[in-house]
Order: sequence, then C-alpha cells, then structure tokens
Amino acid sequence: MKYLLLTLLTFSFMSFSQEEASREVTPGVWELTTVDVDWGYMNDYMDGLEQTWVPAAEIQKEMGIISDYAVWTSNNSVAYLALYYPSHANMEPWTEDQQAEFAEKLEVYREKKGFNAEDYEKIVSTYKDLRDIRSVELTYQVMFK
Repeated sequence: MKYLLLTLLTFSFMSFSQEEASREVTPGVWELTTVDVDWGYMNDYMDGLEQTWVPAAEIQKEMGIISDYAVWTSNNSVAYLALYYPSHANMEPWTEDQQAEFAEKLEVYREKKGFNAEDYEKIVSTYKDLRDIRSVELTYQVMFK
C-alpha cells in the first residue's frame, strides 16, 4: 500500500510539472565561432574578415544557405563570428551546383575588388599568425513566453 501511495504521489507531481512550457527554442541555429585574436591585431583581423569572411557570408545569404550573419568583438581580444541557418537542413554539405555557384560569385567579387585568388589566399594565410579558433558551437535562441 505504501508503494502504491508513493507511486501515485510521484506521478501526480510529474503531471503537475508538465504544464504549458514557459519557453521554447526558436527554429534555426546560430553557428558561433569564438576566436582569440593576438593582442593589438584586432583591426588587422577585422580588415581581413571584411575582405574574405564577410563576402563569403553575403554570398551564402544571397544563395539562401544562411539568413543572417554577425561579427562581435570583446574588450579582451576575442572575436565572435556567427552564421544563422534557418534550419539544420541548410547546414548539410553543399551540392556540386551550390559549390559552383559560390565559386562563381566569389570570383565576381574578387574581380570587382581588383584582386585575384592568390591575393585572397594571402589574406587568409595571415590569419594563422593573428588568431586561434577557440571553439565552434551550435547555439539556439530561447524565447520566454
């Protein structure tokens, strides 16, 4: 009899705790990359991102792969690079058509800015001297009702 009462009491608390949720996770996912930038080189790193990462994000946005992106910096030489995917499906590996479209759009950007693939690679290669990637995480926004 004690066990029956204990079981009933336990289930009554469990059902009470399962009322309507006061929060929900919004659709989509932010991919957040945390980057430690060498002291005094944040401007150099931002200059490089402006010529490489930002155009790549703009192209992905134009292609519908991401719907937003952002860059934040902190006062302790940390940069946060974020890409917002409307769903996990958008994070799947790219098709050959998507890869070709991206490469074509990137080439148009390079020509417009007046530098070739070698110049672009030179900028990217300097990153290893300026920063260390601390983490790449998938984050989800929680909405409170």
